[in-house]
Amino acid sequence: RQDKTRQDKTKQPPPSLTMAISSSARQLGPSIGRSLGVTREASLPLRASAATRRLLEALKLPSSSSSSNHSNNHSKDARRHMSIMDRYRKLRPAPEPQDKPWTAPKDEPAGPSEEAPHSSSSSSAPADLSSWQPKRGLAYTRAPLPQEVRFCTFQPPIQPANPRMLRVGLAGPPNAGKSSLLNAILEAPISAISPKVNTTRDGLRGIKTHGNVQLVFLDAPGIIPSHDRKFNRDLVTKAWRGFNECDVCLLVIDVVKRPTQEVFDVVRRMCPKDDLRDSELRRRLKAADEVGMDMPSVWLPPGATPLGDGLDSGPLEEAAPHRPPVILVLNKIDMAEEFRWVLSRQKEFTAQGYFDGIFYVSAKKDQGLEKLVSHLQERAPPRPWVYPADLRTDLPHTEQIKQMVSTYLFKWFNSDVPYKLEQQTVGWTPRLDGSLLIEHEIITEDSVVARMVLGVRNTIVTRLSDQVSYKLKKLWGMDVDLKIWVRPLKQRWSLKDRGLAPNEADRKKKSQAAYRKRQHLGKAANKK
Repeated sequence: RQDKTRQDKTKQPPPSLTMAISSSARQLGPSIGRSLGVTREASLPLRASAATRRLLEALKLPSSSSSSNHSNNHSKDARRHMSIMDRYRKLRPAPEPQDKPWTAPKDEPAGPSEEAPHSSSSSSAPADLSSWQPKRGLAYTRAPLPQEVRFCTFQPPIQPANPRMLRVGLAGPPNAGKSSLLNAILEAPISAISPKVNTTRDGLRGIKTHGNVQLVFLDAPGIIPSHDRKFNRDLVTKAWRGFNECDVCLLVIDVVKRPTQEVFDVVRRMCPKDDLRDSELRRRLKAADEVGMDMPSVWLPPGATPLGDGLDSGPLEEAAPHRPPVILVLNKIDMAEEFRWVLSRQKEFTAQGYFDGIFYVSAKKDQGLEKLVSHLQERAPPRPWVYPADLRTDLPHTEQIKQMVSTYLFKWFNSDVPYKLEQQTVGWTPRLDGSLLIEHEIITEDSVVARMVLGVRNTIVTRLSDQVSYKLKKLWGMDVDLKIWVRPLKQRWSLKDRGLAPNEADRKKKSQAAYRKRQHLGKAANKK
């Protein structure tokens, strides 16, 4: 009797259940709030949606007030024994676990049956084997490097009418802009460029063909050693070899940088000025040629013999066939504040040597290049072509990748890190969509340098791959995906790995002590 009177007095569920479902009722609307026994103040006046109807169907609650009291009492009893998670599972049931791609279908046995050995092979084999294999993306195996990628191969060129060809050598001190000038003339990033000296380690050739004239540029390392080391002496030897092989030499000089005495010594060796004896001989020979008279020996200086008589040549012609003419190219004129500084630099070099021509260019801004190229085309002698008209360089594809990667390595890393890195191309895989997958490897000295090249979370090597891929796409005219791997030759722990790295406080103390020491030395020097 007490239970009956309590049920008559209270028409709402217990307070705990009311508090638990009040938040759900606010979200689902006033209709579900009334059906669950929550007051109007606890529920928000939201519009009933499809989620409300699905919850009513899942809980089997009445959707209107016309339901019988028996059904209401039954639903209230069911709600008292149901938690919020049970309602959520009924509203949004969990998806059924899907079969793994390598498991057998449910309608077929997991393994071979016992009658399989006695039956025929055709009946035991499944009709479709794709359901037995895991669903993975298309995979490519690394293909070896083809022969035409490792070596530069081409067919003999088709000779035009009246072909002309000129071999042009690029010489000058280190970091004068020789490689930048070559890339600007060829309009392609063939050679590696950076602010550091000796970026060009080996000589390379660039070809520019226009009409019936072909210009072959020989880019060599700096002709002056930057350091007194063995590899620098080897680079200087390669530079002089390129100077002797060319028909015309372009002496590239940095206008902004002040030349040293070593530069002037090289200028005197490449294009020495005539002394008084040679200049007088040249003047008399020119005067005799204009008059058209025979050249008597009395006209010549003592010790000189007439030319063209089958006798030994004079001192003027002894070294002329072995020394190509030199053209002075003053580079980086865009960095000079006033043009008078460029003229003063010109006077310094013309006082040290004899030049066949002087040009003012800026490889970075493409200034003065047209006049230089047209002058070289006019000097080209009649000669058959050596390379095809569409070829830009004799470097193979793997070497072109090395040059582009070296450009960013020399720009981004300081000290001797870029000079000690080695490179090699290990994969060359054409894809089905027409693109090309190239796998390139950078070999470092140890694991500490490898982490420097990789960067934090591989940011540096990822950026390097994107930059080089974009340049190769423009150069080759096809989609290129370059993957760069870094491989250390040995493992090494740094001071930070061993916990021996100095902290910031110690560094500040050392810097302050060094500063006080410099001040003390300066004061002592001033007193003296």
